Amino acid sequence: MTKYLNDFQFGVGVSGGAEAILHSTNRVLGERHDDGSLSMLTVDFSNAFNLVDRSALLHEVRLRCPSISLWVEFLYGQAARLYLDNTHIWSTTRVQQGDPLGPLIFALVLHPLLHNISNNCKLLLHAWYLDYGTLIGDSEEVAKALDIIMVIGPKLGLQLNIKKTELFWPSCDGRKLREGLFPADIGRPHLGVKLLGGAVSRDASFISSLAIKRAENAVNLMRLLPQLSDPQSELLLLRSCMGIAKLFFGLRTCQLVHMEEAAIFFDNGLRGAIEDIVVCGVPFFGDLQWRIASLPIRFGGLGLYLAVEATSYAFVASRAQTWVLQDHILRDSGIYGMDSDYDGALASLRNKLPDSDLSSFTTKDTPP
Repeated sequence: MTKYLNDFQFGVGVSGGAEAILHSTNRVLGERHDDGSLSMLTVDFSNAFNLVDRSALLHEVRLRCPSISLWVEFLYGQAARLYLDNTHIWSTTRVQQGDPLGPLIFALVLHPLLHNISNNCKLLLHAWYLDYGTLIGDSEEVAKALDIIMVIGPKLGLQLNIKKTELFWPSCDGRKLREGLFPADIGRPHLGVKLLGGAVSRDASFISSLAIKRAENAVNLMRLLPQLSDPQSELLLLRSCMGIAKLFFGLRTCQLVHMEEAAIFFDNGLRGAIEDIVVCGVPFFGDLQWRIASLPIRFGGLGLYLAVEATSYAFVASRAQTWVLQDHILRDSGIYGMDSDYDGALASLRNKLPDSDLSSFTTKDTPP
């Protein structure tokens, strides 16, 4: 199914799909941000997984995946009874939450719509992560794609959420403002958009403020850990889901220069949380103890990553690991080769690791 889906769908069976879309979108923006004829549309459907039409679902499964069609019909062929106290209601739409086949089945229903857009609109970039779409092209072509979504989507049970659908480009030649070209209530941010949990923008303040907000949310969560009164559980949560995991996606998809302030703030919060776990708020936790605690477990530390250290390599690693996928997403954009964002981040990494051979990072073969 990946061969069938991966022209436009990068949320099923594709490693690093979200990062590749973000990097590709920012590369187009960086290369063509002064072209006022272009528009970027971020598409969001209302409660898509819960409203997708089951007749369309079963039809696409029979057509594309006949070997599992009987199993899917057994699961979704009849309405399910949902109990509420002593009564029940019938569930006749949606993909069941928690179903391992759910993302694939949903993508199959959505895919004919994506082909319709591709066949009728000339776009520079057309990529989806499940129900989140990103389209970049001439404003007239993007408007045509939006019309197709609004007409065909409801037939599949997919209703456009216009309040979360946004139109963005930093420059404008006036055409995208023409009355009737786009819905009046569509979002029109000026500085950038949040896409798949990352930032698409050339504005430093927009990107850094998004990073700071994420770091603040993570630190505020860490400050609640002492309420558990269980250092082992606190450390487990900190390592698995409250630590660098809260910031790492941003580090991988945003340039180092925009993440430095957030990384420092995050590390200070992490140090406070670790200090409370190790010495329970009493003295004798200095810089040495902090460095020892942040070592990998195999070196006697607690296995925690520092955001400041990760910033030096995370962006470069993500770009390098998704080069092939980015080239595929950008196949119609005319954009090739390394960009200034990557070159700058790679130069910074070389300065921090002067004794390491990073020559393989300048090619598009995935480096070790």
